[in-house]
Amino acid sequence: MFKRFISGLLLVALMAGISPIQIAIAEDDPQVVTVTVQQTLTLSVATSTLGALTPGAAVSATSTATVSTNSLTGWNLKIKRDSATSTVTLTTDRDTGIPDFTAWDPTANGNAGNATSTLADVAAKFSFHVQNTETTAAMYSTTWWGANDTDGTAKYAGMPTASQTIATRADYAGTAQKVEYKLRVDAPATQKSGAYDGTLTMTALVNP
Repeated sequence: MFKRFISGLLLVALMAGISPIQIAIAEDDPQVVTVTVQQTLTLSVATSTLGALTPGAAVSATSTATVSTNSLTGWNLKIKRDSATSTVTLTTDRDTGIPDFTAWDPTANGNAGNATSTLADVAAKFSFHVQNTETTAAMYSTTWWGANDTDGTAKYAGMPTASQTIATRADYAGTAQKVEYKLRVDAPATQKSGAYDGTLTMTALVNP
C-alpha cells in the first residue's frame, strides 16, 4: 500500500513537471530532556577563644557559622554542647565545670523560646546569644534573640545538651548564609582556677 502511495506521488509529480527529488515526507517527534539537580549543603564554623576570666567579670567572643545550600525549602542551624557536665570543664578535672544557664529551647513559651535579656540572670554562668550583626537578615529571629545586640535587649540562653535550632529560613537562598553567635561566660567567685575548655557541635540541615 505504501509503495503504491509513493508511486502515485511520483506519477503526479512527473505529470506536473516536478522533480521527484523535491518531494519530502516530514514527521515531528519531540524529545523530552530531563535533569535532576542534586541538593548540596556545606557548613564551616570558626573557632572561639574566650581568654582569661576573672570571676565576676564576664568575657565574651563571637563566632560565625557559614552555610551554602541550593535547597528550595531553606535550612536550619542547630547547636549543642558535647559535655553532659557543662559547656566548659576544667581540663584536669572533667567533673568540674562553669555553671550553664537554662538550656535553650526554641519551643518554649509558644515557640518564642526561653532566652532572657536580663543579664543578672546569666551572671556567673555560661550562655550564648545569636547576633543581629553579621547574621543574614532572613536567618535572624528578633522574637528569639531580641531586637539587637545591645545589653538589656539582646537575649541569652544556656547551651543545650541536645541539638536545638538557633536560626532558620524556609526558602531558597542563592548566596552563602551567615549566623553569628556570641559566647558569654562568667564564673562564681568560688570557681576553681585553671584552664577550662569544651566543644560545641553545629549542625546544618536542609528543610524537608
